[in-house]
Amino acid sequence: MISKKKDEKVIETIIGSDTVIEGKITLATSLRVDGKVMGEIVSNGDVYIGKDAYVEPSIKAKNIVIAGEVRGDVETTEKVQIEAKGKLTGSATSRGIIIEDGGIFNGNSVIVDGEEKGKKRNKHEEKVAN
Repeated sequence: MISKKKDEKVIETIIGSDTVIEGKITLATSLRVDGKVMGEIVSNGDVYIGKDAYVEPSIKAKNIVIAGEVRGDVETTEKVQIEAKGKLTGSATSRGIIIEDGGIFNGNSVIVDGEEKGKKRNKHEEKVAN
């Protein structure tokens, strides 16, 4: 039987470096942003924020990788990764956070227990200023 579920790891949508989008973006697959998004992003796959990209005010996805700048709230069902030149200012709710040397995270983090995924969860809060 062939599954109708789209492959979440395949990046089918790319927002180019000269593109500015205002409004909500909802998609079933992964997304790469190299431009500017002023609005909510909701993805069932992964969201990659390129090194020259800027996004606000929120992102919800399976995994989020930040190489550019994000201002606002991010929420994942798996992990948030801030790369060496990446910057997150706001809150992060996730099962794990990876901040590479040189990455900047200013805000609050909530680490969610894996077995409580999808429910209102037991929160471990930590304030981080880098």
